[in-house]
Amino acid sequence: MSWSGTVRATLSPDIGLDLGTANTVVYERGAGVIVSEPSVVAYDVASDSIIAIGRAAKEMEGRVPGRISVVRPLRRGTISDFRAAQTLVARLVDRALATRPRLAPRLVASVPGCATDIECKAVEQAVRAAGARFTTYVPQAVAAAVGAGLDVQRLMAQMVIDIGGGTTEIAIIAGAGVVRLESVQIGGDYFDAAIRAKLHGRRFDIGTLSAEALKLELGFAGRAPGRAPAIVNGIDLDAGAPRGREVTEQFVGEAMAEGIERIVRSVRAVLETTPPDVAADLLESGITLTGGGALIAGLAAEIGLRTNVPATVAPDPLTCVARGAGEILGSPTLLERLRPHADRLTRWYQSLRIGMRESYSP
Repeated sequence: MSWSGTVRATLSPDIGLDLGTANTVVYERGAGVIVSEPSVVAYDVASDSIIAIGRAAKEMEGRVPGRISVVRPLRRGTISDFRAAQTLVARLVDRALATRPRLAPRLVASVPGCATDIECKAVEQAVRAAGARFTTYVPQAVAAAVGAGLDVQRLMAQMVIDIGGGTTEIAIIAGAGVVRLESVQIGGDYFDAAIRAKLHGRRFDIGTLSAEALKLELGFAGRAPGRAPAIVNGIDLDAGAPRGREVTEQFVGEAMAEGIERIVRSVRAVLETTPPDVAADLLESGITLTGGGALIAGLAAEIGLRTNVPATVAPDPLTCVARGAGEILGSPTLLERLRPHADRLTRWYQSLRIGMRESYSP
């Protein structure tokens, strides 16, 4: 490698980005996770200026006057507010790399399997606006598998279930390719809404942050672990006044049960359509759970029991997608296999034009 190439490799970091519905995680290859913030942006409606991003913006939800709008730029894993998404990515990448001099980074983002070509390109454009010298996107399920430590290039089939804020990706991977994929529009946000709806049915209203706290503290799948009730503050709709209310583990589990059942049914449906040799591989390689939803108490055990395939939770499941995206940059062969087909066609077309120009040059 030339001296300039060595300097570029040293100062130009490889960045993996999980631009998620609930959280955005920035991972630098060789340095680890350097930023993890909620995917939330707050801006002043009158001046149209951004006033907060990430955790600071999330804390404003439900607490600020009408002149401040708090938005989540992604819904169900895809961009719903391009400007806010672009701002979020640019500021988080700048924050992550601001402590040292650098050249523009190489950056890979993940996209869910349910995303359309237009939605994928929107992610790529938002990432490019962060000032990267190289950008592309890779399948979220494959990035999650790499981040979980799985060798995605081996021929033996492996299953990954990535449960994010907006979607659940169920994928069988073999030979760096996706053999089967199912995207379910259920994730952490769905469970939060279900908890709020169940409490509303009991004439009690709580905010999104309170519902999320109940999910994290008392949520479960299968058999209840036996945790003590929690007190949540909200509005008693009958009294028309603020109140505290005791919420039991069983109540939260019942609110989440339908969403968990849909995830389990989708996993079983994917398994039922797999070829026999792939199914045989999975009995040996098992199922790996990633994403924030992997931390739901008892979920891995419930999936294993209902599918007859052993299921485990990946180490640090919240950051698997970002870690995997960043590590893919370290493998040129794997990156080439995972990059979108359109990118390869573009490079082939450009090389063809260069060849034609050279052939006809005087």
